[in-house]
Parts: sequence; C-alpha cells; structure tokens
Amino acid sequence: MGTLLSWWVWKNWRAANPNADLSKVYMLNSTVSCNIVKTMAKAEGFKNDVTLTGFKWMGNLADKLRQEGNLVILAWEESIGFMPGHSLDKDGVIAAGMFAELAVWLNHEGLTLNEQLFKIYFQYGFHLTKTSYWMVSNPQITKQLFADHRKDLKYPAQIGGQKVRFIRDLTTGYDNEQVGNKAVLPLSTSSEMITFTLENGSLATLRASGTEPKIKYYIELKTDPGKEEKDLQSVLDELGELEKNVVETLLQPQRYGLQPRA
Repeated sequence: MGTLLSWWVWKNWRAANPNADLSKVYMLNSTVSCNIVKTMAKAEGFKNDVTLTGFKWMGNLADKLRQEGNLVILAWEESIGFMPGHSLDKDGVIAAGMFAELAVWLNHEGLTLNEQLFKIYFQYGFHLTKTSYWMVSNPQITKQLFADHRKDLKYPAQIGGQKVRFIRDLTTGYDNEQVGNKAVLPLSTSSEMITFTLENGSLATLRASGTEPKIKYYIELKTDPGKEEKDLQSVLDELGELEKNVVETLLQPQRYGLQPRA
C-alpha cells in the first residue's frame, strides 16, 4: 500500500507541478519502512528523509522542513500509517480516500492494484519486505546480543553470501554511511537498533521491542529494475534465503536461547 500511494502521490503532484524545484520536495518514512521511496527519489529527483519509528518524528520533521520553505507531499510508516497532505499525524481517512481515487483511476485505465504494483516494481525494482520476531527470556540476553554485534566496532561483515556495506547503530550513534561515521538520526540510547545495508542494497534491521520481551527484525530485499510478475517466485525465494541468513548470522537463536514466535 505504501508503494502504491507513494507512486500515486508523486505521479499527481509531478503532473500538476512539471517545472517545480524538486530539491525542495520531500517524501518521508521511518527507518524500518520500505526503501522504495528512496529508490523513487533517486530516480525522479525529489528528496527522501527517514526518521525514527513513530509519527511524532515524521510530524516534527515535516513541520521543520515546511518552515524552511520545503514541501512534504507524503510520509508513512511500515506499520500501515500514512500522513498525507498538510497533516502532521497519521490520517487514515484521507489516506483511504486517496487509495480509493487510485483504485478508480486504475480501473478506468483497465488495471488492477496488483498489476500497477508490478509495473512499479518493473520500473524501480522489487522491494519486498518481511518482518517477524524472536522471543527473549531475559532482558540481559537482548543487551548481550547487541553488545556482541558492536564489540570494538567489529560488526558482522557478511550476511549469507552478501557483504555488509553500511551499518547504522542508533543506540551508539555509529553510521559508516555518513561523514565521520556519525549518525544523522537522533540516538535512542534506551533501546537497541542496528541496520545492516548489504552490497546489493538489501537491508536487515534488528530492533529490541520497547514493550515486549522480543527482538524484531525487518528485512527488505531489493532487486534491479526490469523484473516482471513472472519473476516474483524467484524473488520471494531470495527473500526467504535472506531471512534465513539474517536469523543464522544476526540472531543466532541457539546461542542466545531465543524462542520462535508462536
């Protein structure tokens, strides 16, 4: 849904503003949301910024950007929340109306939502996500697992057959994609969160739940453009393999005594 709405909002805004300065046009999303917006932004020329999870962060950033003379046309989060238009918080009513407009337009064009989604994937590449978690019996185990990953800044260098290109640790503020290895996102020292970006652009994020005894993982498999619906199964197989490698390399359930979700 986030992919479809992002495409729809961008399509309509660009048609209405063909000569606008795109350096001042933003879409926002949270760190654990699908990165297809980032891919769209690079291809089309607008800006994409990410925030910590939660609409207070996206709302505050949108307000700041607007005060600086920028335009935020959409913000959204992985957990199915959308902040369209001038809103500074998630607004399901407006989002539902926008999605209905999209569905009506596609029907007029002889397309289904599913068919349009594959057209977007063909243009920008598949961006498939998987989210799950493992249960932890003791909070100290969570601390130990994350501490082991960041010990002496020797984070895992490879996940499966893919090398890790970038690491963002928002508990410590380390981010080797940024100047000086310093994260631009706010620190969250009271919680654990590390994101691994692989050489092929795929992502894996480990995040300790703040309310339950679990460690969540967010995985995104990214492919090159040009793949079609017939390629879906092979891409899903790749996603399954990435999930398996993330669990074995980063979570190591046997070592830490983690229990699978029921």
